[in-house]
Amino acid sequence: MEDALIFCVDCGGAAPCALHPAAPRCFAVSSYSGPARDAVLSMKYENGRGTAFLMGELIARRFAKPNVDFLIPVPLHKYSERDYNQAEFIARGAGSVWRIPVKSPLSWRRGSLRQALKSGVEDRNLPEDVITGSGLPGGASVFIVDDVFTSGSTIRAAARALEGLGASVNGAVVWSKSGGSMKRYVDRAV
Repeated sequence: MEDALIFCVDCGGAAPCALHPAAPRCFAVSSYSGPARDAVLSMKYENGRGTAFLMGELIARRFAKPNVDFLIPVPLHKYSERDYNQAEFIARGAGSVWRIPVKSPLSWRRGSLRQALKSGVEDRNLPEDVITGSGLPGGASVFIVDDVFTSGSTIRAAARALEGLGASVNGAVVWSKSGGSMKRYVDRAV
């Protein structure tokens, strides 16, 4: 497996990021290709709860334990055909190794296309309040968990919702990062 990827949550560029020095970092085990991509597709479309949990365990063995109160999975999209949230199973797997509790305080607030159906600027620019949350202790420090980082819009929306609850978002972790789609955003930013 290739070296882990560490990048800026705001733009997907290498961390530390000159454009967003205060932005949290996101950690990925691999790029979204080959066996890593196959694992994601199996997890999402072949009832891969066990695969997702194992991915979380592998993530936790790859990266140092974050100093946070909770792992927060991004919410399953309200129009998803899955009956489970793969990000929650990844978070549970990582939490079991790191011994960090998982909380799921987030949900999608309003109708938005599933991220897999979007492209370009539409994917990058989710509405400000598309994800909402409740039931998280004020002042909690958190790490966001998802399966794939494409444009980062879902993680950024989750971070906004968590910050609105008074949480401190210390970073994010994903199984893989989709490489091609971020370059156009980084190019536009410079």
